[in-house]
Amino acid sequence: MESQILEELLQKVNDLGKNLTIFLTEVRGTVLGPDISALSKSIFTLKNNLNNLLGLLPNSQAKENQLRNDLHMLRYKYLSLQKEWDNQQEHLGRMQGEVFKLRNQLRTQSSFCASLGSTLGNLVWKASRLQPVVELFLTTNKLPELFSMTSGTLISFLETYSKDLPDLHSDETQFILSMGGIIANIAAVPEGRHYLVSDFSGKQLIEQILNLLPKIPITTGDPLKRILLMILYNVSINAAGLLLLQDQKPLLETLTQIIMCDRTPELKLLSLRLFESLTYEFGSIAVYNIHRQIVPTKKLQMIMSDSDAEMRQYAQSIINNMKKAEETFVLAPIEPNIPYDQCILSKKICSS
Repeated sequence: MESQILEELLQKVNDLGKNLTIFLTEVRGTVLGPDISALSKSIFTLKNNLNNLLGLLPNSQAKENQLRNDLHMLRYKYLSLQKEWDNQQEHLGRMQGEVFKLRNQLRTQSSFCASLGSTLGNLVWKASRLQPVVELFLTTNKLPELFSMTSGTLISFLETYSKDLPDLHSDETQFILSMGGIIANIAAVPEGRHYLVSDFSGKQLIEQILNLLPKIPITTGDPLKRILLMILYNVSINAAGLLLLQDQKPLLETLTQIIMCDRTPELKLLSLRLFESLTYEFGSIAVYNIHRQIVPTKKLQMIMSDSDAEMRQYAQSIINNMKKAEETFVLAPIEPNIPYDQCILSKKICSS
């Protein structure tokens, strides 16, 4: 369209040029010569410009065609990408539906597994109160696996519920309590606690209990503390188990905190019982010094006037043990210690 207009314009300029040439010939020599000459030059320049412009038209047309082709290609790519994006969105929608479905299935399976674990755990917990059942456990090769499972479950449970444990009757809490109860009952049998303190996985479990006990939340964590204190008490009755526990400052400090608090009498009694076991005999002055710095002597003296006879008994026993150790390591020359397994012990087994 533009090319046609320019060609028509050029034709008219050419016609105008011819007419002007004829006119100039007719009026040659008149006074209008200079003006006509300037007009002629202007028309000639205009003619040249139009010729140059027409010369550029083929290149402009080629560029226009190229741009049109590029635009067509871009439109094609855009439509292809749009179609691919629509397909991806549709696929993503299906995948999100699958994820939602799988999450529901996982939630259902998790709830079922927690309920199953709670039920079976409680049944085994109750059965393990019988010594023949524990002795039967010892004939299998599954106890190390049980120790590792209990250790890992304790860690994940307290990482998940670090500030507030679930309700006591929830499946999660019942499961973790049953696992601890089974370990406590295994440790209540001489062969069981010997196996626990001798096995590598058993030692790791004891280390985890010592590490996690101070981190258990107050109030909601009391039932779990009760079970773990029972395990540690039963472990302390074994000579090797006593050595694992006696120099553990975090444990002694946790026991002291429980004893200093009058909120939970049952935990207080269990802590006093464990303290009595730990202070019964010291293998070295270094261990005695650790206890001497941590044992709450003043609080124990106050407990000796408590209305609870069992608490008074344990408090008195701890004080007596510390006095005996002081006489052995501080007031008297150091003599060879009597082996732990040769001592006459009157300790109660703690069965959960």
